[in-house]
Amino acid sequence: MVRRIVLVMAVLAVAVLGAVAYVWFSGGSGEPSTEVTAPPITSPSTTAAPSTTAPTIIPESTTATTAGVEATEPAGEAEDSAVLYRIDKAESSVSFEIDEILNGNPFRVVGVTTEVAGEVLIDFDDPTASQLGTIVINVRTLATDSGFRDRAIRGPILGSSRDENEFATFEPLDIEGLPDLVTMGDQVPLQVTGTFSLSGVSRPVTFDTAVTVVSGERVEVTGTATVLRSDFGLNIPDVPSVSGVADEILLVIDLVAVATGV
Repeated sequence: MVRRIVLVMAVLAVAVLGAVAYVWFSGGSGEPSTEVTAPPITSPSTTAAPSTTAPTIIPESTTATTAGVEATEPAGEAEDSAVLYRIDKAESSVSFEIDEILNGNPFRVVGVTTEVAGEVLIDFDDPTASQLGTIVINVRTLATDSGFRDRAIRGPILGSSRDENEFATFEPLDIEGLPDLVTMGDQVPLQVTGTFSLSGVSRPVTFDTAVTVVSGERVEVTGTATVLRSDFGLNIPDVPSVSGVADEILLVIDLVAVATGV
């Protein structure tokens, strides 16, 4: 009997060590393979920022404005009132939050990356002509409080150590909630709906956002969306210390975009 128990324990130990080794080696280093970039929206006729000596007023718009563009086909020329802003990754981040039971206690895992790119085109005379381009995130570079967890994310969870899964994208389709008037410095709540693609799976996602035109040279965007990991086929590897991992994942964006002409 004792010999049988020892044998079972040995098998379990080998299985655990094998799982740990798989997670460790499949996770890779987490180094990006290339600089993160996003498809351009357009080549506006001017990128000069509007004057900040007086408040900028955005006229009344429809309840929704087309935000997405084909990644391979730039939009037509913008009017002189349009300003192209590009995400500054030095001041931006994308993160996820998910709840689990760690060593018997509730724990919220937070993973963050600053490797994000994208463009925003704002037409200050006609906001219905404004566009939000595809947002690209290098999910291989997501980092949590644990190097082993990071390897698990890059390996068996997201598979982002493989080149085909290195980047996630959000392709906007429309924006809802544009107000009648906006003054520089106002925080404008908007809903941005689009297609979120992760690890080879695409699903519709809506971000609740707040957009602030801080100045003619700077735009800030914050937002959240909740997705289900089951919708993207994301499975958590069996680890003795982790259980009860939630299905809901909170996505958080904190972006700063600067005018390209300054």
